[in-house]
Amino acid sequence: MIVEKHKKIARDLSQKVVNEKDYSPIEEYLTDGYVYHGLGGMMSKTPQGFMEAIKGFHAAIPDLKSEIIDMVGEGDRLVLRFNFTGTHQGEFLGFPASGAALHFEGMIMRRFVNGKVAEDWDYFDFPTVVAQIQTQLNS
Repeated sequence: MIVEKHKKIARDLSQKVVNEKDYSPIEEYLTDGYVYHGLGGMMSKTPQGFMEAIKGFHAAIPDLKSEIIDMVGEGDRLVLRFNFTGTHQGEFLGFPASGAALHFEGMIMRRFVNGKVAEDWDYFDFPTVVAQIQTQLNS
């Protein structure tokens, strides 16, 4: 079933790219015309741009881990809900390293074309992340 294949790709991307910092699946699983829509209008139009965004997260949160909580798919779309954890150790969202222990949720809607990810819409719980960082910086 196509949706099951999409779920496997999503699990591989989460585990290898986010959790293990192995960026090789990006080239394997993303189309050449891939488009990433991030928070605050952030957008990249290449797999390389997506990789740079993930590397930015890893620079700020070196121990970043993602856990997929839910996946729902239909046709060429897959929606994932994640838990993220990590320690804020570098500049992130305009904040200096705080040492804050971060725990937040996020969601991605993913569109597939011919078995590859063509487009992502990525959202995470920005207010919770900011509150956790500010609490640590103000303590």
